[in-house]
Amino acid sequence: MRTIWALAVCALCAAGAGCAQKTSPAPAPAAEVKTEVEALLKAQAQDWSAGRLEAFCAVYADDALFISPQGLTRGRAAILARYDKRYRQDGAEMGTLTLDVVETRATPDGAAVALVWRLAFSDGKTAEGHSLVTLRRGSNGWQIVQDASM
Repeated sequence: MRTIWALAVCALCAAGAGCAQKTSPAPAPAAEVKTEVEALLKAQAQDWSAGRLEAFCAVYADDALFISPQGLTRGRAAILARYDKRYRQDGAEMGTLTLDVVETRATPDGAAVALVWRLAFSDGKTAEGHSLVTLRRGSNGWQIVQDASM
């Protein structure tokens, strides 16, 4: 009798009835994720181009990781300090930033975005590279948790 009872309980659990299951909230549809993330990146580029470096970095998570050919930078404050030193040193122009999204992929808890970044300066010089950015949606909206820029 115990064997039959145990089998019945197992069958109910396998079917999802009678056993508490931990469920995650349903991920947002891919189109919604793409729209939200690309709007965030557009606003971020506008902040950069207007010289609002603090606002540009505000979307990085406190524990974000930034990877570049120069090395690893951990944390929003350190990322801000890195950008400040590299781009605002001696009052230098930061340039106009464009972020062209190549691909956005929704993940169960966020998104991964491949993009091309371009900086244009008033003297005609330009800089260009690629980034792979991982974002997470939290209670305060989207945050960049990883940024690998080359």
